[in-house]
Amino acid sequence: MKFGSMSLPIPVIRALLVFSKDDAQSDALKWAAEKLSCECTMAYTLDEATESYQNLHPHIVFIDSRQSKTLDYTALCRSMHSIQGSQYSCFVAIVKKSAIDKEDGSIVSFLRSGFTRWFVESHNLGVCLNELIQIHHTDISYLLKLRAAQALFSALDSCREGIIVTNLDHKIQYANKASEKLLGYTVEDLCGKNAQTLCRAESVKADIAESINMQVKKGKDWEGTLFHKRKSGENLPLWSRIQSVEIYSGHAEHLIHVNECPFNEKSFATEPADLLPFVKAPRKGSCDVRTLSGESGLNRRQSFAKFHPMTLEPPITKVINMILATQEHSPLFVVQALDRVLDILRSTDIYSPQFTGIRQNHADDSVASDLFSGLISNSKQVIRRFSHEAFKASKSVLGVPSSGAVAQLPLTPSAVPTLANAPEKVKELLEDVNEWHCDIIQLEKISEKRPLIWVGMAIFASFNACNLLNCDESVLRNWLSMIESNYHSNTYHNSTHAADVLQATAYFLQKPRLKAIFDPIDEIVSLIAAAIHDVDHPGKNSAFLCNTGSELAILYNDLSVLESHHAALAFKLTISNEKVNIFQNLNKDSYKEMRRSIIDMVLATEMTKHFEHLSKFVNVFTKSVEAEEDESTEQSSPDLSAMSTPENIVLVKRILIKCADVSNPARPLNSCKEWASRIAEEYMAQTDEEKSKDLPIVMPAFDRTKCSIPKSQMGFIDYFVNDMFDAWDAFCDVPELIDNIKINYEYWKQEEIQRQKNIEAQESTSNN
Repeated sequence: MKFGSMSLPIPVIRALLVFSKDDAQSDALKWAAEKLSCECTMAYTLDEATESYQNLHPHIVFIDSRQSKTLDYTALCRSMHSIQGSQYSCFVAIVKKSAIDKEDGSIVSFLRSGFTRWFVESHNLGVCLNELIQIHHTDISYLLKLRAAQALFSALDSCREGIIVTNLDHKIQYANKASEKLLGYTVEDLCGKNAQTLCRAESVKADIAESINMQVKKGKDWEGTLFHKRKSGENLPLWSRIQSVEIYSGHAEHLIHVNECPFNEKSFATEPADLLPFVKAPRKGSCDVRTLSGESGLNRRQSFAKFHPMTLEPPITKVINMILATQEHSPLFVVQALDRVLDILRSTDIYSPQFTGIRQNHADDSVASDLFSGLISNSKQVIRRFSHEAFKASKSVLGVPSSGAVAQLPLTPSAVPTLANAPEKVKELLEDVNEWHCDIIQLEKISEKRPLIWVGMAIFASFNACNLLNCDESVLRNWLSMIESNYHSNTYHNSTHAADVLQATAYFLQKPRLKAIFDPIDEIVSLIAAAIHDVDHPGKNSAFLCNTGSELAILYNDLSVLESHHAALAFKLTISNEKVNIFQNLNKDSYKEMRRSIIDMVLATEMTKHFEHLSKFVNVFTKSVEAEEDESTEQSSPDLSAMSTPENIVLVKRILIKCADVSNPARPLNSCKEWASRIAEEYMAQTDEEKSKDLPIVMPAFDRTKCSIPKSQMGFIDYFVNDMFDAWDAFCDVPELIDNIKINYEYWKQEEIQRQKNIEAQESTSNN
């Protein structure tokens, strides 16, 4: 028997006759079965019939329904249908002659019970023989072909290529397992979908789709590369062939999509081990060469090439497509490695840090882990309290009215100090303002907690700020005085911290590589951003503001709350009065560009984005610095054009202010110890308030009852400082800072050892 191109041998037909007892009807059917050389088996009870069906797997089953009281034919048929493979058997119900005379469509109830057809009782041997011959040549023949079709489906599921069968409207009717793996969908997901939606149809040129449809209508195959949209979102380039299946001459009813597998999947690795390195077999020669080389084929290739470079894709998609193309001709071990790369690139948390390498020495340290989690926790993950008390409390969190910060008026020009009339001790300290060991803490003491204006005047003067901003020196002094006045007397985030960050920024700006790539405006932008980066800081972090229902958190939608506020308030205060508006004489475009750059730098100080900014900086500048160093061995003046692009300048500014903002561990030991004590006290005060108000504890490491400053400092250096300052040192050469970090780390390490010894001694004393 022919089934398409398959040749099926006709087996000996097995028949099962189920009767409650032998009678003339059973004898007639048994005779007819034996006449046709069928294997015939009799069964008289439900259990016997079910057991015989399971053992024999008959092709045809006759069930006597005339004696419904002695044989429940409906239950028996349904029971047999619950057995695997029952879909390949023909079930025939023997009914009384009176059943066919009814006008109520009685056969429907038999069909619903699982019967294929019915046979009206007849003892005539010829009638029984003809009925059996008819069933043999129709139902049983079709069921034998259906069994063979299962082999074809199994072959398709074992095929490397993705096979999809659709109707002429491109609605998917079948997809094999390779298609599931290639596209990331299950068969259930694919069936019923329009196949064109999987081929990124929204970006395919109209002439491509039209060319495919025209070729298919003519009964010809279409072949070419199509980008298939996977469930995960990326676009996968696959060599595809689309062909029609003609039922009648010139009339197709199905389309077959064959997508070649571009790389080895583990499930496809069924070849011998020595063949595994070969990623895919040569493309099969089933395409119509005339179609590809002829005019129509050439037009298809040209139109697709024209479409491809015009496709709008984000850079990450282009990277993924390049990796997929590389996999196509790579050995297995490279394919597997690139698969892991793709898994990382497809992750939504591509910049989320993981404990790796040397940083694992603190991975199990609860204090360090709490510090790490607290600093990078996103405010969106924090639980907000929607209570009247929470919103009421939020008004007292900030040192400004809840309706919005109001500028504290700058001092009058006569009261604003100048460098010329600065106290002698202040002048002495400012002599070191360009050195890394400049003592800002001492300046705070002798200036009555107003160090920012002194440091600011000295540094802005050295960078010729007034000329570049085209403003009067008194306006700059008033502006510095106003900004400092809007810093609160927090333990850490105060104007002394701002002066410290400003001084560090100025120190970095003197480095040769920064001098080479920054213009004077870049330098002034960096200094302004440093001065304002924490203005009006409430002494609590953004997560705390979100948890308390602060109006600032509501205003900025829980996103970069404090950083957004610092930048917004600084500009609001600056443009509020011409006596303090250092931007008033800039043209519109210059002001707009400076404002954009300053805001970007202030927002970069948000710790939740720390790893994102650092990763981008390292990825961009590692190769640039290495290339420059290689060139410098041959040339006296290396080309810095690649490092001086506007996009790269932005990355440098971000890391510059980030290093300046967290430079405490890189300061001399005495300064490092003082800053560590201050930040710990501020964080502990926040934890105290969170505990008293039953708020989520954002930074458990700073619980006053168990806080370890040495541990928190070591953890901060390990997780945040080391990598960033190593990269910064490689970029602009700051070995003094690296040495200080090592010295300070060793100090904290010894302090922690001594602390543990003291705890053990106390416990031993209390036990005795």
